[in-house]
Amino acid sequence: MKKNTQQQKGIGMIEVIVCLTIIAITFWGFLELVSYNLKIQDKCKTKIEAINLAVETIEAIRSVRNEDWNNLASLSLGTKYYLLILGNKWTLTLTDPGSINGIYDCWLVLEKVYRDISDDISSSGIEDPETKKVTAFVEWNDRGQIKQSSLTTYLTNWTD
Repeated sequence: MKKNTQQQKGIGMIEVIVCLTIIAITFWGFLELVSYNLKIQDKCKTKIEAINLAVETIEAIRSVRNEDWNNLASLSLGTKYYLLILGNKWTLTLTDPGSINGIYDCWLVLEKVYRDISDDISSSGIEDPETKKVTAFVEWNDRGQIKQSSLTTYLTNWTD
């Protein structure tokens, strides 16, 4: 009988060790899952902030257009422009004002717009001087990789 109880004590100790190992592996897996989830949330947050900055850039250029169409019509096409607030209004500059929040670089580019025979916007046709294609770009560094988000819209001279 004594021999049997000593074997049971040894088996009980092995069961405890196996159980603790399973718990440790499960806990480690859970921690890895939480860590991965936090990385994904951080990437999503950064991407959402970038998209919001692109939307803000588009709204700012609309404000510039609403003030006077010539503010856009006189700009060089295909050139990087940066937005600044001067005197409580948005203005465009060729000088990079630096990063937003130390993370994001924002700029916009204007392009010609062409219309086809049906007066629809197309890649070729007759140039429409009363419409400009505006693309807002937001760029940031994500762990050594440059990421970019962009948003495009068309602005027209609707006051004439």
